[in-house]
Amino acid sequence: MARAATILSLCALLLTACDNATTNIHPSGHAGSTPTTASFTTVALVTDSSDQSNGSFNQLASAGYLKASQHYGFTPLVIPATTSNDYLTNLTTAAGEADMVVAVGFFMQTPLDKVAKEFPNKKFAMVDGCAVPDPNTGACENLPNVAALFFNEQEAGCIVGALAAQMEVDGKTKLPKLLGKNTIGAVGSLPIPSINRSIAGYKYCARKVDPNINIVVGYSNDFTNPASCQAIANSQISEQQADIIFQVARDCGIGALDAATQKNVYSIGMDVDQSKDASGKVRRSVITSALKHVNTAVYDIINDAENNQYNAFVKKPITFDLAHDGIGFATPNLDVPPDAIARANEYESIIKAGTLILPS
Repeated sequence: MARAATILSLCALLLTACDNATTNIHPSGHAGSTPTTASFTTVALVTDSSDQSNGSFNQLASAGYLKASQHYGFTPLVIPATTSNDYLTNLTTAAGEADMVVAVGFFMQTPLDKVAKEFPNKKFAMVDGCAVPDPNTGACENLPNVAALFFNEQEAGCIVGALAAQMEVDGKTKLPKLLGKNTIGAVGSLPIPSINRSIAGYKYCARKVDPNINIVVGYSNDFTNPASCQAIANSQISEQQADIIFQVARDCGIGALDAATQKNVYSIGMDVDQSKDASGKVRRSVITSALKHVNTAVYDIINDAENNQYNAFVKKPITFDLAHDGIGFATPNLDVPPDAIARANEYESIIKAGTLILPS
C-alpha cells in the first residue's frame, strides 16, 4: 500500500515534469530504427534527494522516463530518496522489482556499483556518473551492466559565459543595470565534476570574449538550501560588484537567482529554462539558462535497451553534448542585446564544428 501511494503521488510529479520538459526531448538517434516490442516489463527510476518539483535535474529525468514509459508501455516505478542514506536501499529495491534501473545523481555511484554486482542480470544506467567501487578515488569501474550517462556541461557554460562577457563589453551605455565593474559571478554547490565543468566553460569563454573580465566563483557546499546560495550571490553582487550571476547549484541555486532579482541585476539559470519559477511567475533577472537535457539521456538509454542497443552503448558510450542534443542554452530574454545573442550563437557554432577545445 505504501508503494502504491508513492506511485500515485508521483504521477502528478511526472505529469508536471512532462509539461515542463517533454518539449526538450529530442532522441539523439543512436538507437537506430523504429522501436520494437518492449523488452522490459518494468524500468525503475531512482532519483536523488534534491527537490523534484523545481523544474530541474530530477524533474527532467522524470520527464524522459515518463516519455519512455508511455512509448513502451511499462508501468512506472519511481523511487525518490529523502536523504543520501536511502540510495543503497532504493537501488536494491528497484533492482529487485525492475528489469532495468536508471539512477539519477552523482552521489549514487558507489551504491550503484554494489547493487549492479549483486544483480548482474539486470541493466543499470547512471546519470552524471558511473560505477565507482572506491569513493576515495572516484575511479570508474567498467561493468557490463552499467551505462554511464555523462554530459559536456562545459559547452553550455561556455555559451552563457560568452553571452555574459559580451554584455559586459557593451557596458552601462547599452545596459544601465550593469554595475560598471566588468565583473560576473558563478555560484556552485559542491566542486564535483559536472559543476566544475560548467564553471570551467563559463570562465574560459567569458575570458575569450573579454580577457580583462573579472570572474568571482563561490561554492555553497549545499545542493538543497536556497539561503546558502542567496548569501553567496548577495556577497558577489554587493561586495564584488558582480552583475551577472550564473547559478550552478541545483535547488540551492534558486537562491542565487532570487538574489539577482532582488538586487536588480542579471542571472543565468541551469539545467532547464529557469526564467519562470515553479508557479509560472517570471524571474525578471534570468536572461538565459545553460541547458542540460537529462530527459534526452534518460529516454535514449531506455530506448537503446528496448531496441537491443544497450550493450553497444556500454561498450562505446557517447557523451551527451551539443552534437547529441545533450546541451544547449535557453532563448535569451529581451534584456539581452542582439550582439550578445550573436556571440552565444557564434560559440555554439564553433563548438559544434570542433574548432574550440574547452577545459573541463
